[in-house]
Amino acid sequence: MKKIGLALLVVGLLVSLGLVSPTQKSFAAEPIKIGAILNYTGPAAMLGPLFKNGIVMALEEYNSQIAGRPLELIVEDAAGSPNVCLEKARKLVERDKVKIIIGPLMGDAQLALGPYLANKGVLATGLYCAMFELTKYQNWLIYPTTALGLTLPLGWYAADKGHKTMVMIIADYAGGHAFMKGVRTGFEEKGGKVVQEVLVPVGTADFGPYISNLKNADCVAFFVPNTGDSSRLVTQYKEFGVKMPLYGTTLAADLPEHVMKELGDKVVGLQGQALYIWSLDNPVNKKWVKAMEKRFGKTPGGLANNSYCITSSILAGLKATGGDETFSKLWPAVLKVKMDTPQGPLAYTKEGVALANGYIVEAKRINGRYSWDPIKVYPAVRDPRLK
Repeated sequence: MKKIGLALLVVGLLVSLGLVSPTQKSFAAEPIKIGAILNYTGPAAMLGPLFKNGIVMALEEYNSQIAGRPLELIVEDAAGSPNVCLEKARKLVERDKVKIIIGPLMGDAQLALGPYLANKGVLATGLYCAMFELTKYQNWLIYPTTALGLTLPLGWYAADKGHKTMVMIIADYAGGHAFMKGVRTGFEEKGGKVVQEVLVPVGTADFGPYISNLKNADCVAFFVPNTGDSSRLVTQYKEFGVKMPLYGTTLAADLPEHVMKELGDKVVGLQGQALYIWSLDNPVNKKWVKAMEKRFGKTPGGLANNSYCITSSILAGLKATGGDETFSKLWPAVLKVKMDTPQGPLAYTKEGVALANGYIVEAKRINGRYSWDPIKVYPAVRDPRLK
């Protein structure tokens, strides 16, 4: 108690002398708590650790403190359930007194949390895009863009390849429909037509019945939300001998290098949309990849990039506010953030939606190593629904 009293006396003296602001006084030595709702169980359980790696790296770059305040990360398991995510969000806000929450991943869960977190004045983020409907709350950071905005380039690219008709395989949940709406929007903008939508449950073990009922079209585009689903779909598509070109979404995240190695030559030649590729040729990325490999022992993928860029944006905002995580101070500070990231240049719209590059990639085997090669870039992709 004597130590606490002495500390308060010292802070009070500094304030009276004008050396410390009253705001800094109130925050002295208090931790900045950052909540994260990540998947550790359920269909996307393998993704939680990858997202956490990116968050941890961003925190460590700041030596886990800002303006003399320690940064404290509190991680909760999303468990693949919107109800569980809402329960964990309430715990973080009401018990842990968190004002910043990173995640959850799934669109259904984000929509479930939307009204609650807006009412509580919590700065919230998705992990791999977020639902456009969340922009109305004006408290969600949506990186790298909306789900629709992320996949627009794939629709454009398919049309530019000369395809006139398309079949879409869609994971049947809110996020899956939002991602594939982007492909449809881009494709139709350039005169293409979607002739069939095939809905598949998350965690589908056998895509055979769906593949065997595909209509004839110029191409097939798909979104399924995790590594297991993606690898099964690609494998079975090859095994069924379908001749229609297959284009994927979120490829580099869902099929990272170690999964590509397991798939072998089945994946070579697959093209599609990706947000981040470890081989991007820019100085920030090269430095970051080396640091991530040293810290975690493996080459980072799109998931770690996402959580790293999101967390870095928040930390830059906190630095600008002098460690004040009050929503009314932090939110406008983050919206002003402009930085070079491993993925490329990053800025935000007034709605909190990031403007970042979109990439078209192709799976290749180079010198015995399977990797995604960027073959086309669409700079600063913007959701057309934004003002």
